[in-house]
Amino acid sequence: MVGGEEGRIPMMEVAMRPPEVFVRPLAHDEAVALKRRSKESTHFSTRERAAILLASNTRMSAPEIARMWQTDESHVRKVIHEFNERGLDSLDPDYRGGRPRRITAAHRARIVAVAGARPDTQGVPLTRWSLPRLSAHLAGEGIEISTAHLGRVLAEAGLSFQRTRSWKASPDPDYEAKAARVLSLYERAPEGGVVVSFDQMGPISLRPTHGSGWAPERRPERLRATFNRRHGTRYGFGAYDVHGDRLRLRLRPRRAGADTLAFMRTIRSAYPRRIRLYWIQDGLSANWTPAVREFAAEHNIELVPIPPTPATSTASRPTFGRSTSSWSPTPTTSIGMPSPTPSPATSNTATDLTATDASPPSNASSPSPPDR
Repeated sequence: MVGGEEGRIPMMEVAMRPPEVFVRPLAHDEAVALKRRSKESTHFSTRERAAILLASNTRMSAPEIARMWQTDESHVRKVIHEFNERGLDSLDPDYRGGRPRRITAAHRARIVAVAGARPDTQGVPLTRWSLPRLSAHLAGEGIEISTAHLGRVLAEAGLSFQRTRSWKASPDPDYEAKAARVLSLYERAPEGGVVVSFDQMGPISLRPTHGSGWAPERRPERLRATFNRRHGTRYGFGAYDVHGDRLRLRLRPRRAGADTLAFMRTIRSAYPRRIRLYWIQDGLSANWTPAVREFAAEHNIELVPIPPTPATSTASRPTFGRSTSSWSPTPTTSIGMPSPTPSPATSNTATDLTATDASPPSNASSPSPPDR
């Protein structure tokens, strides 16, 4: 009792704790998140802020927390106030400072626009941009940027240096219908019919084939470059029964319309007269002579043209490819539908033809051949 008088209430001096700022009551998810980020966060400032909040949750004062983390009391109070207002979002530091970006969003848009257009359309006598030339051109427009940064800007915009490519379309206006017809025949055989893929290859001739063997040093065995073809060359005519997996092959001295007709006669004689042949062939003029059309109409043969494709005219076309056992024409397509491919182990490849009765039944219409 200090200075008390008798009969009055005694007065005492008490040291009161000044009011402090504390974190608001934490939810369970917030406490778990703070504990995790105080240990695992990448940035030190985030770990420090989380630890300050956890310490404040234990009712530690701002001066005590500041001494523990060797920081300023005002910073501790600021962290607590921001968390009470914004929650966990206040933990992420808002980095500021440094010079402003020299390449702005408008500059980036201009860079992408210039790089995406041909130089000759912008008054520059070039066909394509290189990074140094593009950087020099942009400098003339007031955009100073290094080649390394320019490459990064273009990469972020999804631009890369590529070679030009060409896209071509078939000149046949009925390409889709004809291609669908061919692919449907490859996929399933019509009832009472046989699908035959016909094609030629050549010229075929004997050629010397180099090998290897023991010989004196720098004195290899000599082999002539070619042979004298006194009897000319030959052309391979092949007819592949798509669903029967059977190949019939003949060598002809020429690839004229008469040779195509003779080979068609031979193939027609290998099937009974009642079976309709769906004869798939390309637009070679020798395959569409009037004699060939007339014979097909009189002998139950439907001529199915393969539409010309861009540049090569080989989509859905039966082509010859060497297998381990024989030459086999394999229907190939670039339209996306599968085409049957014979297996060498199970292929019934045959080059001998068996003649059967083939009298002319009803007429058959033959579509016009595609341009080639």
